[in-house]
Amino acid sequence: MRIALALVSLIGAASLHAAEPLIVPDCVIWFEDLENLDAIKKEAAKENKAVSFLLMEPGST
Repeated sequence: MRIALALVSLIGAASLHAAEPLIVPDCVIWFEDLENLDAIKKEAAKENKAVSFLLMEPGST
């Protein structure tokens, strides 16, 4: 049982290491950059886009 768990862990770690890094698109605006949210909303409405927020629990990544 321990050998199977070790093999699964090793394969999982290798597959995570082989994954491509996340490349964030230019349209993403980080929370720190949202000093003037009203201007961002107006610009999004003008371009017929939406403003959405992704909220995550600390340590969930």
